[in-house]
Amino acid sequence: MRVQIVTAGGNSMRLEVCGMINLQGFFQIEEAILKIMKKNCFKVELDMTEVKHMDHRGVDILVKRAERLRSYGGDLVLCGLSPYLVNILRMANAAEAFELAESKTTVQGDLFQRQERAPAELDLARPRSAVA
Repeated sequence: MRVQIVTAGGNSMRLEVCGMINLQGFFQIEEAILKIMKKNCFKVELDMTEVKHMDHRGVDILVKRAERLRSYGGDLVLCGLSPYLVNILRMANAAEAFELAESKTTVQGDLFQRQERAPAELDLARPRSAVA
């Protein structure tokens, strides 16, 4: 797994993740988020377009980091998730803990401008198949 920190514009940073995220991978992502927070940046986009699988046991680590970012007025937005990854979040009872965006082009710009959109735009309420 590879994690890369990229400036996303404005006052936000993007973490681009590539590969399969095992439990150790979630700790790497947490470490990258902490590095970003040390730079007083609290708006983080986690681009998971290139992620094929993630271990459901590590999702709680992301939930805790998202809560910490929100306590500073920021957020952790997950983007580029496949239906399979969304199902893993649901199995971990964490899908409601995040703002989910369809792709990184959707999330560029100010994170808080997107929160004004209607949730129906992403249509995450309908069940999805784990098979693509």
